[in-house]
Amino acid sequence: MQDFLNAAISANQEIAAHISAMNFEELCQTTSLGYGGDMSRQIDIMAENIFIKKLSSFGNIYSEECGFLDNNSAYDIFIDPIDGSNNFVSNFPYYGTSVALKYQSKHLAAVIVNLANGDLFIKDQKRFQKANLHNLVFHDIQCNLHATMGIFEKSYSLKTLYQTLEKNHIKYRSPGAIALSLAYAHQVNFVLFGGVARPYDIEAGMYMCNDLYMIKQDALLFISKDKETFDRMSGLFKEGS
Repeated sequence: MQDFLNAAISANQEIAAHISAMNFEELCQTTSLGYGGDMSRQIDIMAENIFIKKLSSFGNIYSEECGFLDNNSAYDIFIDPIDGSNNFVSNFPYYGTSVALKYQSKHLAAVIVNLANGDLFIKDQKRFQKANLHNLVFHDIQCNLHATMGIFEKSYSLKTLYQTLEKNHIKYRSPGAIALSLAYAHQVNFVLFGGVARPYDIEAGMYMCNDLYMIKQDALLFISKDKETFDRMSGLFKEGS
């Protein structure tokens, strides 16, 4: 798996270099409707092309912009070329990439990068570590025991639920990049996602959260590192449903 991880890291470094070198206005330009149903921007296409170039030798590719690329492989790669592209074009520093490698529905490796600050998360069957994309000094992921808030992605889609959280004085933020938020799940109280999650949005993040407490339903994903928080909020979900 190290070759795959190295290739994914190299792709992210190249993407970061292109973002630094290219004109911001050009990167923000819309191109066409992507496979995922959202308008693609130049930054999405640029990032996807780099991932395809770097990762096609490792498996078939499922990507938000182009859909499915059949490379006649038993392995599948799920890519969100730019997670949080609306954040990027709004100059909000919370956007990145996510990549997951699977074999017969089993996760083998994943890489998530916050391109805004360089946070790099990698996981395979032997390690779950974090580094900076620009120095690659890795250390093991540790749970943050001091967290006072969670992350609620697409909170607008679950109006009754966010009213329940407000009523119970539960603090959260909605930064708008689900893969990144899942990568940070060990650092916050919880991650909550409302709506239908597409595979290329969450495959990498779900793998990075597979040691945490989790509820996954059709229109709800809830993850917490803390059993007490998980039990309490699970009860609130039932009350608010």
